[in-house]
Amino acid sequence: MRKTIITALLAAIIGLASCNSDDNDNAPVLIIDPVETDLEKPTATTTLSLSNAPIIDGSDSTEPLRNLLMCRLLGIDCQWLQHLETDGTWCVEPQWHSLIDEDNKTLQRILQNRNTHGSFVSLIDGDNDIIITARGISRDEQKYANEKGVALLSRPVAKDAFVFIVNPKNPVRNLSIEQIQKIYTGEIRNWREVGGKDATINPYVRNPNSGSQEKMETIVMAGLTMIDWPEMVGYVMLAPYFQLANDENGIAYTPFYYYDTIVNDECTQVIGVNGVVPSKQTIEKGSYPYVTHVMASIRADIDKSSTAYQLFYQLATGQHNNIVKESGYIVY
Repeated sequence: MRKTIITALLAAIIGLASCNSDDNDNAPVLIIDPVETDLEKPTATTTLSLSNAPIIDGSDSTEPLRNLLMCRLLGIDCQWLQHLETDGTWCVEPQWHSLIDEDNKTLQRILQNRNTHGSFVSLIDGDNDIIITARGISRDEQKYANEKGVALLSRPVAKDAFVFIVNPKNPVRNLSIEQIQKIYTGEIRNWREVGGKDATINPYVRNPNSGSQEKMETIVMAGLTMIDWPEMVGYVMLAPYFQLANDENGIAYTPFYYYDTIVNDECTQVIGVNGVVPSKQTIEKGSYPYVTHVMASIRADIDKSSTAYQLFYQLATGQHNNIVKESGYIVY
């Protein structure tokens, strides 16, 4: 699953990005600890079918897991496909041609992909039933939920990591947490200061409320103020990859699963943090500093007999860990 990024597509994606401008202590969100807290069991056991399946939504990076999950549970054939005609990414695709038109339309309605922020907003608004995202609820989303009087129930279902990537021609292969923080506060501006060549660092960022940006601000910067670089903002998941493909002096961040499984190219290079290179082994062991959780979420007021709650409960209690593992994620 190796590919070369097309230069013409690079220009199109960056052009698209340039045209666009993923705390409340009393917030009604409930994060369930899988060891200390039991979930209420579903009040019904229903066989999942196209006619009763919940609308599932979530992050761009969790789309393969969501598609694989629903296909396996609904008995629909699927396969990994590379989107060569568009952006070259990999995803699990249902065998659409094997379905009759009506079932095809139903499955397209069930499988939504509004991205991290969009799926949380849609869940709060009641426009989807269950979401699987690369992070928990953000500060802005929590504020919106508070305003709507909506509480969410969330549970980790897989492990991922938040990683930093550079151009392969950049000789730097490791940064400390402090060095990363200083790069993004603007205190370190030259690669020579961190063992690289004499060149200005171009620190790429993501748009507010994206899953990546929320993680960067909360788990990496941890309250530190990131310097404002509007010209460095990428507005789509692939933006950092296309930006770095032509920039030997850039640095960006992304979920490990997106880097390793969905993009899987030769135009970017993941680097270590505090001497630990992110891999499935270091993520599973917890030795990599920025291990993150893939979360399943529903509304707390959901009908406990619904197929959405049944699916949430099954995911939260590890009943579909075989599918999680098959998707390429690390089981929680």
